[in-house]
Amino acid sequence: MKILIIGAGAVGFSIAKQLSAEGHDISVVDENPELIRKISEKLDVSVITGNGTSPSVLESAGVQEANMVLAVTTSDEVNIVTCIIASKYGTGKKIKIARIRNGEFTGNKSIFKHNGFCVDHMINPEQIIVESIIKILETPGATFAVDFPIGDVVLRGFHVPEDAPLVGLTFSELEDIEYTDSFLIVYIQRNDEMLTPSHGTTILPDDTIFVLISKIVLPYFLPMVNRRADEVEKVIIYKASRTGMLLAERLENSPIAVTIIEPEKDKAEMAAASLRTAVVLHGDATEIDVLKDAAVEITDIFIALSENEQTNLLTALLAKKHGAKKTIVLTNEPELVHIINQVDVDVVVNPRLVTASAILQHVRRGQILSIAKLGDSEAEAIELIAEEGSEIVKKPLKKIRFPKKSILGAIVRNNTMLLPKGIEAINPGESVVVFTLPGDIERVQALFSAKK
Repeated sequence: MKILIIGAGAVGFSIAKQLSAEGHDISVVDENPELIRKISEKLDVSVITGNGTSPSVLESAGVQEANMVLAVTTSDEVNIVTCIIASKYGTGKKIKIARIRNGEFTGNKSIFKHNGFCVDHMINPEQIIVESIIKILETPGATFAVDFPIGDVVLRGFHVPEDAPLVGLTFSELEDIEYTDSFLIVYIQRNDEMLTPSHGTTILPDDTIFVLISKIVLPYFLPMVNRRADEVEKVIIYKASRTGMLLAERLENSPIAVTIIEPEKDKAEMAAASLRTAVVLHGDATEIDVLKDAAVEITDIFIALSENEQTNLLTALLAKKHGAKKTIVLTNEPELVHIINQVDVDVVVNPRLVTASAILQHVRRGQILSIAKLGDSEAEAIELIAEEGSEIVKKPLKKIRFPKKSILGAIVRNNTMLLPKGIEAINPGESVVVFTLPGDIERVQALFSAKK
């Protein structure tokens, strides 16, 4: 597929890296010569220095032949205009995807909902981040959360404390426990390594486990990983940023008490005026007195959502030291996710990695319903539809040659999650959750696609 990417920042680089490795014909446009130099040195892609809103630049990049245009610069306006111009080229169907941060463009009342404005899909990182945080808040003890579109299947990540009932158990011993036919631990993140468990693998303290589980069974699983994981009753949000305000607005309809700390007086006043129940404090979360005023000592989760990752990390560490049970930190730099995970921070969210995953879902269109990266690893969870005539439905499961580094996680049959060990074959039209690495994606897709 010929794909044109406008924007060579963190999002554009991540998408270009993955799609070029999968064999797509990639061209990247950016007006920053330094970013273009970096991407040309590291990736086997075509590059053009210039503005994505310039027809001549787009023509030089091959917009006429492109099957897909991904506008992922930091400017909503540039991304929208790029899609409008790209729509004027070529006679075939050209998919146009724009990264859009302004909620007025992507909300339910957006004019785009009515006329499309030449944009086929809009990806709003803030909305995706907020949805992810909400799912984490709703799952006591979770550090990672993804829901799949079909059925009652969810994926959750948990940090395993020393006193967890799971500690010391091998996977063969887990099979003797009630409800184990309703969940599957697909990966273990141990230090810097992502492990695919076998029957002899033992769960250790400080592991992070990724669990594929039925929503109905989730409450019964939680005590196995945390002896006591209380419901979230109070959160502190640091900064009334776009993401912070969106999260606070969502939480106003929940029983969770919200306090926002905002260092800029005018923003604090605007937040207080627009929110109904949240407490808004004007102050700096790096000051201990401000944290105490916010009752940090009884706070379940401190959520740092400023645009400065250093400040987010500092405030989160201070909040944890002074009583917050758990912390969530936002960073805009993908390379910092792994580093921040090494310190006393429970959850790290990165809008750029989230945006890249959301866009890849549309690129790998067809039978793929959703894609989610597992933390800061390369592993992906993919939900696919088993198409009529595909290899996956023609044979018994035990005879399917599945890629060695991929895991068949679950089958959704009649909206119910079933584990592969109890299934002889997959039926056409059923959705399946697969865990894989980028190098195996093409083979996995081929298994589920009808032969033409």
